Amino acid sequence: MKKYFSMNLPDIIEGYEERKEQLEMAEAVGSALEKSENLLVEAGTGVGKTLAYLIPAAEWAIANKKRVIVATYSKALQSQIFEKDLPVVSGIFPKLKFDIMFGGENYFCYKKEKELGPQENLFGGGTNTPRTIEAIKSSGGIKENVKSFIPPDVWDAVKREKYRCSEEACHDFKRCFYWQKRRKLSKAHIIVVNHHLFFGDLLVKRTLLPQASAVVFDEAHKLEEVMRSMFSRRFSSFAYIRLIKELEDFLKKDKKRTKKAYTKEKTMLKAASGEFKNFIYSIYDDGRINLKEGGSVLFNGSAPYLEAPDIREALKGASAVVRAAAGDADEKEMKNYCDYLLDSVESHAETIEMWAARREKDYFYWLEEERGKNMNFFATPYDLKRDFEENIFYNYESVIMTSATLCAGDDFAYIKARFGLEDAPSLELKSPFDFKARALLYLEKQLPPPQDLRYPGALASRLSRIIESAGGNMLVLFTSIELMKKTKEALEPSFPSIPFLMQGSAPPMALIEEFRREPSVLFATLTFWQGIDIKGDDLRCVVITRLPFEVPAHPMQKAVYSHINELGGNDFAEIALPRAIFMLKQGFGRLIRSKDDYGAVMILDTRIVTKPYGRRFLAALPDASITHSVEDTAKFISDIQKFGYRRVVPEVL
Repeated sequence: MKKYFSMNLPDIIEGYEERKEQLEMAEAVGSALEKSENLLVEAGTGVGKTLAYLIPAAEWAIANKKRVIVATYSKALQSQIFEKDLPVVSGIFPKLKFDIMFGGENYFCYKKEKELGPQENLFGGGTNTPRTIEAIKSSGGIKENVKSFIPPDVWDAVKREKYRCSEEACHDFKRCFYWQKRRKLSKAHIIVVNHHLFFGDLLVKRTLLPQASAVVFDEAHKLEEVMRSMFSRRFSSFAYIRLIKELEDFLKKDKKRTKKAYTKEKTMLKAASGEFKNFIYSIYDDGRINLKEGGSVLFNGSAPYLEAPDIREALKGASAVVRAAAGDADEKEMKNYCDYLLDSVESHAETIEMWAARREKDYFYWLEEERGKNMNFFATPYDLKRDFEENIFYNYESVIMTSATLCAGDDFAYIKARFGLEDAPSLELKSPFDFKARALLYLEKQLPPPQDLRYPGALASRLSRIIESAGGNMLVLFTSIELMKKTKEALEPSFPSIPFLMQGSAPPMALIEEFRREPSVLFATLTFWQGIDIKGDDLRCVVITRLPFEVPAHPMQKAVYSHINELGGNDFAEIALPRAIFMLKQGFGRLIRSKDDYGAVMILDTRIVTKPYGRRFLAALPDASITHSVEDTAKFISDIQKFGYRRVVPEVL
């Protein structure tokens, strides 16, 4: 393994420097694959974790004629691995075959294009439809690859739809972008997907991805969030009403049904629609359910309308009709459409029954209203261990989980408990960067605690002193949108020459580009705590306004917290604290992104020095120089702006 990093990579990557942490991770991943073991790896910034798992994965897959799936949370990282990192790995292993896969509706459909007819100004509004379609085709027929804007109505008109796809029977099957990609996947050693596609494919019994022997989850700190969402059972009022309408239209077109039978089915569907609407009205009329527009709430009441036989009988009858039609279908597209309807009917019937009875005690039930009066209904598992075990452990020889944040303090206890990985080997690799020499960590001792009414004013005063010294290149991270807005409004008039940017005023990437163009102060909330990469002189100070404890306001959070306590656990120690530590590590990690970076992180929450759990937070952070002096911090930042990097930073313990 060592030769790949000491001999091969320097020839491929200009300026590459061997890192012992990267080699250690690569050897651990290679060993886990060879021994069919699972492995958890926390790799700090600069370790080079992507190549550290791709190189052993490629070596193992080629030698053993096996396949590895790499799953990331973000599409940005997914594309980076495919476009940048895997080509490097293929320089070491010329026989390596790799590919990337997106969900089926991200692909262009020739058949639907033909159905459009003449395309000039087809969608009005100045849209150049032929040019847009040509841009899609020249980008491999993949929406994600198109650099220019695609109007949503144009994409909806030409995107692949599963039930419309007649597969081999289609005249365009051989040149179809989607099916070309499917054929290539079967020959790949490594396939790169995102978490949502990976679990979505599992839930539909692997209809998309070919069988693999191992899986690597990058950005694994997001797995719990993704799995809890993907393994929720759900239906919505709009989807239900649309399904009833589709079934009615289907029955009208079914020439093999008698008029009498059709009348019976139509009556049943109408009754089912009425009962469902009664259920929706009952929710709004229930004084115990405080559901605001655009809000969500746990549901602990009764659902008598869902238990009505009209709904069950209508869906059961419709299911029989569709199943019979699928058996008689001559065309592939018609059969696919019947299968689509059948899946929808059975999924709705099962989830509505689950909601009506609520006998599944391993689930909690909640609902969410979208603007426009669409109601979403969810049944979500409390515990993910069983789903992870049944869908992952039993299907893969080896499971590798890696991220820059998997340890909550000095161990992997939290992440292991969530997924039943208590016996899995783990490896924590610190960043190779010299944080002691390059990062100053300011810990607040004087401000009122965040819960104090005086805190907003004191926070604005403290930030004013730092902005004065920094003159920009500052990222200020909040946990409250309201406090973020008020703080920006209070400070902005005092600094007319410094651009003040705020999350929500423009798309995230546009804000980052503007931040890079001119020294600015960027006010942001949780979206910017992770996943953004601003290297060099553009970012010299990160301010964390308060420790990022989540407020369990969302039904998912409330239910999981309550469930822990009901089982005799402690929701603060087992969930709230570990998650806050993960997020603080992510926020701190925005500052030092390369070995040449330097700057200051300020934590303006006194609880990190006054509360016993503050030590857990500090133990999880890189070993930076620490100060409690505002003046030392202001001078350090000011000197950076004037003179560049100073080797000696103040350390006041």
